[in-house]
Amino acid sequence: MMYNMGMKKTTIVFLLISLVSLCIYAEDFTLGIYGVNNPDDIKIVKAAGFNTIQTYVKDTEKIQALAEEAIKQNIKLVACPDDFLKKFDKKTYIDMPIKAWYLFDEPDVHNLSWDTLNDLDVKTKHFFPNDKTVFVIGQGKTDTSFYDIADILMVDWYPVPHLELESFGDQIAIAKNELAKAVVKDKPLWAVVQMFDWREYKQYRPDTDRIGRFPTKDEIRFMSYDALFNGANGLFYFIYTSKEKPLPQAKPEAWSYIKEIVSELAFTTKILSKGTELEIDEIESPFLAKSYSFEEETYIFLINRSDQFVKLPKIFRKSNLSVLFNQKTKFKKILKKYTVPPYSVWIIKKDR
Repeated sequence: MMYNMGMKKTTIVFLLISLVSLCIYAEDFTLGIYGVNNPDDIKIVKAAGFNTIQTYVKDTEKIQALAEEAIKQNIKLVACPDDFLKKFDKKTYIDMPIKAWYLFDEPDVHNLSWDTLNDLDVKTKHFFPNDKTVFVIGQGKTDTSFYDIADILMVDWYPVPHLELESFGDQIAIAKNELAKAVVKDKPLWAVVQMFDWREYKQYRPDTDRIGRFPTKDEIRFMSYDALFNGANGLFYFIYTSKEKPLPQAKPEAWSYIKEIVSELAFTTKILSKGTELEIDEIESPFLAKSYSFEEETYIFLINRSDQFVKLPKIFRKSNLSVLFNQKTKFKKILKKYTVPPYSVWIIKKDR
């Protein structure tokens, strides 16, 4: 759910929700990573905290090899159905831990028609009637309304460094609204978080200067939570490789902080998907905030969606609150000026 904070004071009222209405994937919140094409890498991404991998490999034997290792590591697989549909062999599919079949990459960008994508979805479900299907769009609202196709929708929007960081969450909110308009509001929505440098990819405008850099830890962390607060109920990260090398080798420092983020999310997404949402007092822009009760503890998620330092709302200036993960100490010891840094996320726990 997205709350339009604007620049005016906004009162946010959070209703108690039942466990029945929680995230569709509450028992297995999807934390996935794109571009894992080698079975040897599955153990590495599993150790990092991911529970799902995506692969662009299309050869059926190579996908089967990935699937066999995925079973050993208890990890799910998102794979392309293309070659399976060309030479379908039911025996090849047995025991494959498919989370969803990946129909197409950005049909809106590549001008694919609704009929073509829908036909692929129908054909895939004909051969694999018990499996889910998924595809990704490059922005929240597309000229062609693809929203009623497939079982799951993904959105990839990569703002670093050329767009406002909060535009990622905005696009997720737009996609959530479009799903509602298409009368499929309960369809799972997975956000694809930028984890690459734009300079490593083809330039659409060769007459312009190349810009890009790898997102920082704080940026990746912010985009993850901003997506969740704006309607995503699954997260993927693009991509496992950098310059054709696995990220742990190509950018070990980045891989180190990515593991920290995913490890944190493995815990906090349990709060978001299994906890009971509580009411919270009014809060001023540009903050988003939610409060949950989980395993007899009370947690508050506070996000600053602006690029400015912002005064901490008075309701949080209490001595019985502790900030977890990025700040493991009491508020009164760290918030002398009561300011929240730009694009920051605080997970706050009420002390007993």
